[in-house]
Amino acid sequence: MASRSAAATVAACLAVASAGCGGSGAGDGAESGTPTKGGKATYAVNVEVTSLDPAVCAVQSFDRCAPIFGTLLRYDLDKKAFVGQMAESFDTTDGKNWTLKLRSGVTFSDGTPFDAAAVAFNWDRVKDPKTLSPAARNTQGMTWKVADPQTVAVTLDKVNYQLPWALVRGLSAIGSPAAIQKAGADVANSPVGAGPFVLKKWTRNSQIEYTRNPTYFEPGLPYLDALTIKVIGADDQRLNALRGGEIDVDWSLLTKDARTIESTGDYQIYRVPLVGGTGLQFNLKDPVVKDEGLRKAMLMAFDSAQINNAVYPGDQPVDQLLRPGATERDDAMGKFPDKNLAEAQRLFDDYLRRTGKTSETVTFTCYAGLPALEQVAQLIQSQMQQIKGLTFKLNAVDGATLSSLSTKREFQTIMGATLSQEMDRLYDVFHTDAALNVMGYSNPKVDTALELSRSSGKPEEVAAAYKEVVGELSKDGPLRTWRYQTGHLYVSKKIKGITVAGTNSGAGVYWQYAWRAS
Repeated sequence: MASRSAAATVAACLAVASAGCGGSGAGDGAESGTPTKGGKATYAVNVEVTSLDPAVCAVQSFDRCAPIFGTLLRYDLDKKAFVGQMAESFDTTDGKNWTLKLRSGVTFSDGTPFDAAAVAFNWDRVKDPKTLSPAARNTQGMTWKVADPQTVAVTLDKVNYQLPWALVRGLSAIGSPAAIQKAGADVANSPVGAGPFVLKKWTRNSQIEYTRNPTYFEPGLPYLDALTIKVIGADDQRLNALRGGEIDVDWSLLTKDARTIESTGDYQIYRVPLVGGTGLQFNLKDPVVKDEGLRKAMLMAFDSAQINNAVYPGDQPVDQLLRPGATERDDAMGKFPDKNLAEAQRLFDDYLRRTGKTSETVTFTCYAGLPALEQVAQLIQSQMQQIKGLTFKLNAVDGATLSSLSTKREFQTIMGATLSQEMDRLYDVFHTDAALNVMGYSNPKVDTALELSRSSGKPEEVAAAYKEVVGELSKDGPLRTWRYQTGHLYVSKKIKGITVAGTNSGAGVYWQYAWRAS
């Protein structure tokens, strides 16, 4: 167990309260029965990743990264607490000075020591701008030093009781310094960690194969001899692959498929309700879209009920950033603007009058090659073009291009998202100075509340702060979501011991605990 001060514990636990995290049935732990060694599991996800560099993949590709590197900490969904993983503990008494204790005798799969110097080396790479690490934001205002071979002393310039999340995600993957230096420019393709598996073969846009790491530190683990992760973009194709026995575990965000699978009684279903969702995101620095009246008009033409009825049947309409019943939701603080086409037209006509224009065109950058999201984009286009004089043009691109355009803020509107297991993700996305704030969104009330969510160790203060954040974000609508998203895993009953992780893209698995029933 990663022991921390009482204040850090309550703040961290509160940070996932709205997610209602847990599985269906076994949740976070192994099912009953005696685990057996050997065999293979095959898992399918929807998109390929670009890199297995630990400075990159800890943020962008948990499923491909964790088998190789493990994570320094793990968030236990059943206990609602951080537990030690590759690290033994992460302690603080004041939220500003932290001590990371590593396990003795752990080695990377190349035989070199997994020690404090290795952690410092990896975090130095993350912080180096030349690495282009998406986790660099976690190192802002953070310094560290090697105190002894098993200890890293961490100092923050501001109190942050939510820091353990960085050791579950962005700073969690520690690679062999010797292997990183040897790989040089090829580090993205040559990962060496101390996790439960080692990379065997990576066939891009097809699958990645792992084999058991014989030097993994947890006695007897992993149970599986091999793991394969396939890329199958279409949801229906992954579902058919599961039913046909081609794969053992299917990743999904679709509630309708969960109901279909559940009705058969042949599979186990694990669920992780997520904070946030995918939606229409605005670039508030764009000369056109920055106009508040224009944005309000578009928000009032948006219809999440139509989208869900057509693409995600059974999913409820979205009227606020968090789902009903969430601890950090308070409707009195604010909700998304209601659909009102007459008011939308009035606001748009006023925009044209103020700007001296007779019409306007807004471009929506969206996904190509993902059928459900392509359908969503077309529906949003038809909704926006109910406003007379507004042309809403689609710019469909592949996932990697969309991510790049988002990061560079080269869009007017975009299919954006904030998905996470933890509320603290909202800081990274919506604080004025946050590295992931690609919208250029700035609201002093949101900034103050987000800062309090990290600096306070009092649960009631943190809860109140998040309520204000969620209310303001819902009123302003810089990201207008259409679904309350839940990460699903559909698992063959042949695979036991699934231990679920909430990730930035849905539900993931800590594969060292999984085993195949004979």
